[in-house]
Amino acid sequence: MLSSLLLTLMLSAQTAPPPSQPWPRIRLDGYLPALDDTSRSFEEARTFVLANGEASLPWTPPQVEMSAAEDLSRTSLSVAFNWVWLTDSQGRRPIWFARLRAMDGERTIERFADSRQCPGVEESLRQLDALPALEPRTPGLPEPGEAPDLTDVGGGYLHDNGYRVRLRGLFAGARYSQRLEVTGGSDAPFAPVIADSLTRLKSCWTETPPPRR
Repeated sequence: MLSSLLLTLMLSAQTAPPPSQPWPRIRLDGYLPALDDTSRSFEEARTFVLANGEASLPWTPPQVEMSAAEDLSRTSLSVAFNWVWLTDSQGRRPIWFARLRAMDGERTIERFADSRQCPGVEESLRQLDALPALEPRTPGLPEPGEAPDLTDVGGGYLHDNGYRVRLRGLFAGARYSQRLEVTGGSDAPFAPVIADSLTRLKSCWTETPPPRR
């Protein structure tokens, strides 16, 4: 009897799913310049960063935004992008701008980058263009004639970072693009894209907005 019980326990231990483990957090502050502005309260700093995707960039509103927030800390950031037509010695061409806003508690930062001096701005956007297509799924909705699959109804890792991308997307066969927003954790395909972009742009940031000429 005892041996049967031990055998049952051994088999259940082998087949049971492993317990949920905390995801190793990416330390966002390692991707940022020094945060040196202490003029805002925590609430003001949070509003300042969250508004980055809506506040106008030099001359035009943002078209693309990448954001990230570290769990169990007060560190979060946003990178907003937009383009304008400029005419210079090379003729009329689109120029991309990027603006970083980040916070760690009451400390904040705002920096800018220009695709004329930093090719990494366009490289980061091309990475977003290369993301795999998203297949919509309604959690728990069964296939016709099948029982609901409840194994993928959300959840995720304990203490995971959060990531978001906002841009425009085009449905198959459509003529006009639509506003698209996706959010996810560290296992989302756009999470490493955000980390790559922060690494690529770290040396590009300047304190003043780029000139329009």
